[in-house]
Amino acid sequence: MWIGLLSSLQILLPRQVERIDPHDKIGDLGLVTGVAAVAALVAAPVVGALSDRTTSRFGRRRPWVAGCSVLCSAALFALPWQTTLTGVTVCWVLVHASVNGMHTALCAAMSDRVPVNQRGVVAAVAGLTMPLGLVAGTLLVSGLDTTPGYSLVAVLVLVMALPYALLTGDLHVPSGPGPSGIDASEVGTSGVRGPGVGPSGIGARRRPFREFLAGLYVSPKENPGLAWAWGGRFAAQLSTSLATLYLFYFLRDGVRVADPARDVALLSVLYTAGAIGASVVAGRISDRVGRRRVFVVASSLFMAAALTVMAMFPIRAAAMPAALVLGAGYGIYLAIDQALVTQLLPRARDRAKDLGVMNMAGSCAVAICPAVAATAVAAGGFSGLFAFAAVLAVAGGLVMRPITSIP
Repeated sequence: MWIGLLSSLQILLPRQVERIDPHDKIGDLGLVTGVAAVAALVAAPVVGALSDRTTSRFGRRRPWVAGCSVLCSAALFALPWQTTLTGVTVCWVLVHASVNGMHTALCAAMSDRVPVNQRGVVAAVAGLTMPLGLVAGTLLVSGLDTTPGYSLVAVLVLVMALPYALLTGDLHVPSGPGPSGIDASEVGTSGVRGPGVGPSGIGARRRPFREFLAGLYVSPKENPGLAWAWGGRFAAQLSTSLATLYLFYFLRDGVRVADPARDVALLSVLYTAGAIGASVVAGRISDRVGRRRVFVVASSLFMAAALTVMAMFPIRAAAMPAALVLGAGYGIYLAIDQALVTQLLPRARDRAKDLGVMNMAGSCAVAICPAVAATAVAAGGFSGLFAFAAVLAVAGGLVMRPITSIP
């Protein structure tokens, strides 16, 4: 799924938008990605809530992973045939929304299956799929035109989702009282019964649509840890999105490299190398020492340092090591933050929905990123953009400090 979304966003979509409207390409790209991010914002909790309540013989998670992968692939196949900004926007909305839905279902599957003391390293390995998808997809499409590029990633999205959708069994959260007398579907990852939940179990009754919508809300007052984690993830994702959204234009118009597509691919390789080298090691150490927050704060400082270098030295020689450090910081943040969040979920029966709400933090950041990025570039150029991203990276780590329930 990340191959389809990120490689298209880095290379194919900017090229296509520029061909349609070369004079206002930055504003148009911001419009397309912003509208799609709003759709993804809605898709994450809705798909999560529906997944939690799915009772098919294929399980709760697999049908939604399969369905979202088919939708994403179809939209990618349709994209190169669009010759208007409206057509591109509709297709990109479907791509981004389906990827967010797929991601929510897969994150819930990890929480269903993985013990707490292994979630750091598992989340790190799972988190590597994003940078690996970015670099693999970017390398594959950087030398291709839009039609073969979109077609290639569309096929890969579908083919790579099939093993999980067809071969992996889902773990069902049992309904009804267990040996302790507590309904397993009402027990969160900490083993504490969620407040105000009846013994109905998953899929025991159909809920009215209004009640379904109300159930998407997660109260910050009742779940302050999730609220702080949401804010931290929002700031970190906005920081990274600001650094990558206009990377192609930064290299071409700011650094003035001869082949910006090639250098985007090279920076992506360095970014991925940093993420792979740091996230798994940090995840294993975090599991071993039983601490999460200190790793999140440290990773945010790594990100800020890399972005500060890019702001102060907008040259190719500085961008290369900065990409390596930025990848390391974001890889650690992504892995440990995900493990931390799974320990804050209030009820097992609502895991996918609650994780969908958490994924809204990233979608909100992506939704406002184009407007924020355009404003920052207009006010301070690309250096101003990276400087503001560095401030946000620091904020993403500091807002995690009030979470006292997880060390």
